[in-house]
This record gives sequence, structure tokens and C-alpha cells, in this order.
Amino acid sequence: MSLLILESMLRFLYNDMSAVEHADFLMGIENNPAMMEQFTMLKQGVEALGRLTLNPADETLRSIISYASNPSETIL
Repeated sequence: MSLLILESMLRFLYNDMSAVEHADFLMGIENNPAMMEQFTMLKQGVEALGRLTLNPADETLRSIISYASNPSETIL
């Protein structure tokens, strides 16, 4: 899949297209079964990402808070 097609799919999924681009994208994908399959897989991945819950480690949170209160000090 070309980078341009992937970018178009992502723009569609994140509602970052004009009405004309949106319509053109739908027309193009509906007439291309291989592209539709790739789009469906990408859509499922984006939907799965939306359901993720991240729980950073306490150490990570302490480092972020420490840095935020003293950004001139480097934390390694």
C-alpha cells in the first residue's frame, strides 16, 4: 500500500477531509476490493486504539511531575 493511500485512509478515519475528498475516497474504495480490505483492517486497528487504557508506572508519573516542577534539571 502506498504512503499516499495510507494517509488518505487515516485522514478519512479521523474526519480530516473536505466533503469532496470524502466522497471521492468512498467512491474509490468501494470500487477496489483490495483497498477496501486494507481500509477495513486499518479501521479495526484505529478502533482498537481508541479502546486502550494506559496506566503508566508510578515511577514514570513521579519523573514527569518532577520534571514539570523543575524543567531546568535533566532527569535520566
